[in-house]
Amino acid sequence: MSDSSKLQNGLPDGWELVVGLEVHVELATKTKLFSASPNRFGDEPNTNIDPVTLGLPGALPVLNEHAVELAMRIGLALNCSVQPCTFHRKNYFYPDLPKAYQISQYDQPLNVDGYLMLPGNVRVEVERAHLEEDTGKSTHFGGAGGRIHGSEYSLIDFNRAGVPLVEIVSRPDIRTAEQAKQYVSELRAILVAIGASDAKMEEGSMRCDANVSVRRFGDPLGTRCEIKNVNSVRSLGRAIEYEARRQVDILETGGSIRQETRHWDDAEGRTH
Repeated sequence: MSDSSKLQNGLPDGWELVVGLEVHVELATKTKLFSASPNRFGDEPNTNIDPVTLGLPGALPVLNEHAVELAMRIGLALNCSVQPCTFHRKNYFYPDLPKAYQISQYDQPLNVDGYLMLPGNVRVEVERAHLEEDTGKSTHFGGAGGRIHGSEYSLIDFNRAGVPLVEIVSRPDIRTAEQAKQYVSELRAILVAIGASDAKMEEGSMRCDANVSVRRFGDPLGTRCEIKNVNSVRSLGRAIEYEARRQVDILETGGSIRQETRHWDDAEGRTH
């Protein structure tokens, strides 16, 4: 890294950091979003499953009313407009998604156009907060950093598949890593206060992805990279600072940023 890491906000003079956050929150319901299986953390693997969760032929989903109520509560707490909504199939194949599709919301989400105020009168717009179901949890063995790439084998726990989630998507209004940390901390406090979620990042009931880009002041938005595997507020700040410096270093040496998904390695203190 260049000497930019020593400068204010980690960036050289003339550069601006732009961050948008996607926060996934598991709701505090007793059962899953579309089935009667328990929504409990820490149970024995593959014990909270059913035909709907596994996508077996003939199994039909039934919407959890309490999940909708909690999602509406989140929308109101974030100053959103709560509106009629529909669900869509998000089709993709991955081992932790036994149905081969995720039930989510696309063009008609439940909550839209909200905001969250941060210290210093900073306003972060919330584009949407929509309902969807969580996926199963994959654990990879033999690879670097617990990732699927290079692993020897994987185990899948479907207990989490179908757990109700609200995905809270901010607009790219965040300009420092500290603001990003404040946003997540404030959001977590709100979620716990209204009883919508326990928001425990260490248990995965609150997960955060950061969309990070840099630009010269006054320029259009730059190419963003999405940072995953951020499991604490501290890691979020470190990941954003590192990624911003990485992008500036590339651009200042004549390179270009490729839009991609990168993972944060907390032990190495870098994205890859």
